[in-house]
Amino acid sequence: MKKFNFVKAFAVMAIMTAGAFFAGCANPAGAGGSSYSAKYAVGDIILNDGSKVNYETAKTYTESDLDELKAKAIAVIFRADTVSKKALGVGLKHDTRAWCTIDATAYSTIITTIRCPASGDAGNLTFTGDTDGSDNLEQIGTFLTEKGLVNDTAEAAKYPAFYFAKNYKNTATNLTSTYENGWYLPTIAELFDIWKVKAIVDAASNLCGGSQFGTSYSFCWSSSQYAYNDSFACGFIFYDGDWSVDSKNYKFYFVCAVRAFN
Repeated sequence: MKKFNFVKAFAVMAIMTAGAFFAGCANPAGAGGSSYSAKYAVGDIILNDGSKVNYETAKTYTESDLDELKAKAIAVIFRADTVSKKALGVGLKHDTRAWCTIDATAYSTIITTIRCPASGDAGNLTFTGDTDGSDNLEQIGTFLTEKGLVNDTAEAAKYPAFYFAKNYKNTATNLTSTYENGWYLPTIAELFDIWKVKAIVDAASNLCGGSQFGTSYSFCWSSSQYAYNDSFACGFIFYDGDWSVDSKNYKFYFVCAVRAFN
């Protein structure tokens, strides 16, 4: 882990726009009747009609085909777990936000329930604790309430990174009602999973006109609390596959949104 101060990382902002003719390319997301391993693979592009397009297939598309892809693409699969039978996809649009503002209760509180301790060297990390970020905003609220502190997690302006993810439908305007909800700010463990397959995730996102994690010295906020400083949270450095920390109110680090696809 390295301390990461005053390095601005910005996300490439791109409108995701993807054709109905892709609907027949694969099984609908969430549909039954086939083995999980056959349903999703890393690099699959999820469309807003519930279908998917494999990255290798998408690479062969003509320019007009890609225009149709961009009109419907919403996420790229970065984890396809045959054990839990849950796939995770990352949204195609990133932004820059603070983890929380200085007047948020969580700014000066160590939220012990959302710590995600890492061990190992850059690029070869293992994680314990809270590795699933899908309920971390709710966990912050519960923790504050149980400690007798002001639970201000309903105030979106105080938790910008979390609400970017929670309200991702406001950013990715091509989401259909099926996929408007369920987005969240990932833990550092989940960001590490993205980093491990960054090349294909970026390549697939690029085909869809989406943002890139890239190879720059970029710090991406996670939803994980740093264990040893109340006003610090954890993020991930996509340059070298390491985790780091910084002040929760630093607003120039980028954020992404992830979602489960079952």
